[in-house]
This record gives sequence, structure tokens and C-alpha cells, in this order.
Amino acid sequence: MERHKLRELREKVNLFIYDSKTKVLGVLSVLNVLVAVASIGILIYYYGFPQTKDSKLQIIQLIGFTFSFYILRYLIKIVYDFNVKEFIRKTWLEASILTYLLLEGISYNVFGTLILGKVFQWFGFKSFTEITSAFIQLFFVIYFVVDLIRKKDFKFWYKVSPGLIFTFFIGILILGGAGLLMLPEMNSVPGGLSFTDALFLSTSSASSTGLSTIDTALDLTFKGQVVCLFLIKIGGLNTIAFGALYLLISKMGVSVKQHSVIEDFINKDSFLSTNSMFGKIVIWSLTIEFFGALFFFISMGTDGIFADTGDRFFHAIFHSVSAFNNAGISIIPGGLMHPDISQNYIVLLAFSVLIFLGGFGMIYLFDLFEISKIRERMKTPWKTIQFGTKISLYFTLFLLVVGTILFYISESNNTMKDMSWFGKFSTSIFGSMTTRNAGFNSFDISALSTPTLILFLFLMFVGSSSGSSGGGIRTSTFAILYASVISTVRGKSNVELFYRTIPTDMVSKAYTIFMFFVLGNLIGPFLLSITEFELLKAGKFTFMDLVFEHVSAASTVGLSTGLTNELSEPGKYVIIMAMFIGRMGTLTLAYLFGKEVVSKKYKYPTGHTMLG
Repeated sequence: MERHKLRELREKVNLFIYDSKTKVLGVLSVLNVLVAVASIGILIYYYGFPQTKDSKLQIIQLIGFTFSFYILRYLIKIVYDFNVKEFIRKTWLEASILTYLLLEGISYNVFGTLILGKVFQWFGFKSFTEITSAFIQLFFVIYFVVDLIRKKDFKFWYKVSPGLIFTFFIGILILGGAGLLMLPEMNSVPGGLSFTDALFLSTSSASSTGLSTIDTALDLTFKGQVVCLFLIKIGGLNTIAFGALYLLISKMGVSVKQHSVIEDFINKDSFLSTNSMFGKIVIWSLTIEFFGALFFFISMGTDGIFADTGDRFFHAIFHSVSAFNNAGISIIPGGLMHPDISQNYIVLLAFSVLIFLGGFGMIYLFDLFEISKIRERMKTPWKTIQFGTKISLYFTLFLLVVGTILFYISESNNTMKDMSWFGKFSTSIFGSMTTRNAGFNSFDISALSTPTLILFLFLMFVGSSSGSSGGGIRTSTFAILYASVISTVRGKSNVELFYRTIPTDMVSKAYTIFMFFVLGNLIGPFLLSITEFELLKAGKFTFMDLVFEHVSAASTVGLSTGLTNELSEPGKYVIIMAMFIGRMGTLTLAYLFGKEVVSKKYKYPTGHTMLG
């Protein structure tokens, strides 16, 4: 009876407020835009510039106002929604965060303390409440953007190449990151961080490369390191999720040319099989990074630079994200060559696992480890993993094993001569894995033998798998080139791999990627030989160092023989461009600037010439 009366009351209220719904929600939308813009400004000013006690208090009050607005906005939306339970179910994440904010507000006003701050203190951490506040504000800004995308008509985007969209997003991310890193509170460089160095580090972070002209452990403040972490995460996520994001905003279908670009990022068939791929990518990546951080936190030890619990906690998060996204950036003084890490072989193996998973490709991880896929293969044993997954798995393992064996042979009596057999084994696996993807180094790259440097050039050139945050020509391209060569040598008319025929257009695309990548790595070192002529003349570096630096940048790996810190201003921009193109992909840029033909249904007379 009571429930019936409540339902009647609810219906009366709905009828009473129905006429004002459009107007009120419209006003809230306008206010939401203003608050989102204000939140960004508040975040930049509060965390980027020195604050006095009074200014800090005023800004905290403004932050409290923005939080109050989000709570009030959500409550009003509940009132105007006719199905409250369904609304809360769909917006459970927003509801959870707003509930947390409400509890924190009550705790602060009644008891004068924040709940989260107390929790951190109980576990021995320094206060992370300010960082938590920043992430909550960022969440609502991002939520606002996503909500805007979901409601708007994107027919305009159908006329724009997805390569252009991706280029635009990455470009904005890099420039925004550079601007943030130049703020006074983000770095401790005397006189401030220059635009070139900030742009270099921002490009390196967003492109998951790892090269840096500054010491990220000493020249960046904690806030600057958080910005760097944010760039790594968004940059890596932007790459692996681009195909899913574009398909989500183009539900009406995309053109053939656009499909070709999407396939360069991910496996199209896998994405078209589900509508929740973007969310799945985010959840899986965060889950893997969480367990990686947890393992690092436990295994890093409690001595030396990890003696402080809060510092160890941040190190664990930063390096887990950096490793999984194949970024290769470290905030440990000296990087992974630091004695507290370089001799902790369990941690190095954990790095190798994260790098492997990050460079394997999210779509292929789903195919291998998703519960529904495993159950399906158990019920129907004749069903195997997808063709793309086979390429990624078998060629990744092949390159890992070959790289490990050759590294062990080449460096066993050189850089690893003082290590135990387990240390040599762990370092060899780590070296083989990080060279293809991440760019971390627990050994001195400049001390490596020439055969090892040549091996590293090959591994960097091949790179990681398609749909991952790594670079290079990718294992799929390498696999098709390999299959093409074998088929040609054996006199086969079709290119075959794993009992599948490779389409001619895919073989052509693989050779195109290969040729563009070779051409880029010829032009880049040539330009560096001009910009770094003085270094070569002084005998500080060789042309091999220039080639290694550029291939590392173009493959978004991040290893260096020590040249990065010595680069001239023009040389830095050569490497910046290499990192940017490496992240975008040479074929994507070719699609971006290439001219689309009106018709492909024609054929010229056959031409013959001698080969070889």
C-alpha cells in the first residue's frame, strides 16, 4: 500500500516538473561547460604555480564549490529521471564518486579531517588527498567530454579521415603536456624547463618512447612526474583504443579508406564483434597495471630509495603504468641501472611480463585470456585462437627467445660478466623484451658490444604487435614479409601463413610499411649527421650512435647510447619528429596525406623486367 502511494506521488511530481525538464537540464548543461572549463583552470593554477596560505584556502573553497555543483547536478538529474533505479545503474561510477565526495564533505565540516587522508596515514603513506582531488576533478571533466560526444551528432566526422582525428588528439595531448611541464611547480630546472625540452619529454611520454633530454627523477617535481604519468597512460590508451573509439562515434558506418586506417591500429573483426570494446580495454589495462603495481610494491624492498612507504607506492604505480604502456620512462635516479633495481632480478622479470603484455596487443590478450573465449575453446577443441593472435603470440615468443639467446651469448662475458647465472638469465630476458618495446635498461647501453647493438637495431625495427602501445613495423608486418619471402623462394603463387592465404593487398601494405620505415630511418640519421656534426667531429659519438638513436625513437623504444642529452636544438626536433611519426605510424600518415583515387576498377597492361 505504501509503495503504491509512493508511486502515485512520484507520478504526480513527474507530471508537475515535466514542462520544466528541458529548460532546467539545458541550464545545467551550460553550467557544466563553465564549471568544467573553470576546473581545468583551477587545476593548472593550483598545481602549476606557487601558492600562499590565503590563495591555497581560496582555491580549496573553489574546488569545494565545483564538487558541490556536481553533487547538486546529479541530484537534479535524478529528480527529472522517471526511472531512478535504471539511471543510478547506468551512472554507478559517477554516483560512487559523488557519494565519496559527500562523505568527505560531511567529515571535513563535522570532524575537521578528510577520510581518505586518515586512511593513507593509517597505512604509513604521506597525504595523497590533494592528488585524489585533482583526479576527481579530471574525472568530471573527462566525463563531461564523453557525455558531450555521446549526445552530439557526429556526421561531420564522417568526412574527416580517422588518421587526421588521431593526429589531432595526439598533437593536442603533446602540446598540452609540454605546457604543463613548463609550469614552475612541475620542474626544478634552474631558470625553468625550456619549451624544446618540455616538448621532447611530452612527445616521449605520449608516444610511449622513453627518451628524455632531462633527468625525470631529479629535474621533475612530484607534480611533474604525475603529469608525465598521465601522458604515458593517455598516450598508450589513445593508441590501443583509437580503433574502438572511432567505431563508437561512427555507428552509421565508415568508408573503405577509413576501415583501412582502423585496421592499422587494431583487428577490425574483433572490434566489430562487440559494442563494449573501449570500456573493456580501459578495465583490462587498469587491472593489469594494478596487479603490476601491487607486485612492485611488495618486491621492491624497504631499503634505500624505497624506504619510505609513500615513495615506494608511487614508484610502484609509475613503473607499472610505464612498463605496461611500453613507455620506458623511470623516476628512479639512474633508471633501472640503480643498484636497488638492477640486481633485483625478480623485479626485472616482472618488468618483462608487463612489457610483454603491453606489447602483445589488447585484442589478442582478449582472445587468449577472456573467460568466454577459454570456455568456448574447451567446449569446441577444434576452435583455435584467431589468426592475428597466432601471429602475435608465435612471432613475439620467437623474437623473445632468439633475442634472449643472442644477448646472453654476446654479453655474458661483457656487461654481465659479474652476474650470477640467474642474473644473466633474467637480464637477458629483460634485455630482449625491453629492446623490442619499452626501452628500460638495467645495463649500460654504451658498453654493449657491436653485435648486441646490431641485434638491438633489428629487434627495435620489428617492434611490438599491432594494437599495442609499442612501435616498430610490428610483428604482423614482419610475419607477412617472412611468409612472402618463403612463398617466393618455394615458388608458391600465394602467400601462406598458418594454413591461411594472405590477401595480396595485405602483402602490399606490409611492404609499404617496411619501405616507409626504412626510408624514414635513412632520412633521420642523415639529418642527425648534419645537426650533430660537431659531436661526430669531436669523436664523442659515431654514426652508429646516430642510427641507434633514431631507430630507437622511430620505433618508440627509448634506448640510447648516451646521445640524447648531448643533442643540439635542431637534433632534438629531428628526434621529436621521429617519435611522433613512430607513434602515428608511417602508413597512417601516408593515408592522411595520400590522395584517394576515384576508382580502383582498372588495370594497366602487364610489365616485365629482370629482378636480382
